[in-house]
Amino acid sequence: MPRRVRLKNIASGSCGSFVSRNNDLEGYWAIGKLRSFAEQHHRKTLSVDLLARSMHPSSSEFSAVLARYGGLLEKLAEFSRFPVEKITAACITIDFAPEPWPRPRYVDPECGDQFVLTVTVTAEGRAAGIVRHPSYCRPHDSSKERQSTRRSSC
Repeated sequence: MPRRVRLKNIASGSCGSFVSRNNDLEGYWAIGKLRSFAEQHHRKTLSVDLLARSMHPSSSEFSAVLARYGGLLEKLAEFSRFPVEKITAACITIDFAPEPWPRPRYVDPECGDQFVLTVTVTAEGRAAGIVRHPSYCRPHDSSKERQSTRRSSC
């Protein structure tokens, strides 16, 4: 399998897991909490560096998510038979103010506003693996959401 495909597989696995409703932080969807964080800091985009396990703007509130996805990057690289030490950059960018697209009729307006999550994984001398996922979310509001019963103590 060409190495670019392996990088795209790693990006795709990271993207699918990150946008999943199973990506929770203290029992709430991490994307909604990230949207609230972005609004509090008057930001339209957030970036997460999976190699450094950091984000911009930084916040210790998301350290469990950063650790989880840094570890996932290593597992996905192993599964794709791509040495993690050859990965030079692995970044997740969340754009909460993307170019609008038509909302399908089946998407309830209460699902929130549009966002685009982009995962880019690069290695020296290789074409980057890039995956984008458009979706909808609203800012986290614990008074309107139920906390997951499977929440971890991370």
